[in-house]
Amino acid sequence: VFVLSAVTPTRVNRFVQQIHETTAPGGKVCFRDYGLYDLPMLRFDSQACCRSSTSLGDPVYLRGEGTIARFFTLESTRAIFESAGFTTCELRYCTVYNINRKTRQKLKRVFVHGVFVKPH
Repeated sequence: VFVLSAVTPTRVNRFVQQIHETTAPGGKVCFRDYGLYDLPMLRFDSQACCRSSTSLGDPVYLRGEGTIARFFTLESTRAIFESAGFTTCELRYCTVYNINRKTRQKLKRVFVHGVFVKPH
């Protein structure tokens, strides 16, 4: 799942519940999405773009074209998936460094990586 950050916060729980309903018992769901303090989050103008935050405290930003971007914490990700009935197998921040070839600038990306299992 790499689209949860684009789902409206009021629909996230139902979205993950539907994933749970369609996952076979013992099946795994791999999750990776924007983590707190990811580079795009740091680029947002917090005064102009931060429209709301979720009940779990994740910041939600509105992009110029009208789409949203949510930046997850480990705690909020665990709460979302466990409230839908999944068990957490693995959950961590994943930091990736991209190098801009032209400027040689090192760009730090932060993702939340998780593996969740539907119990038997």
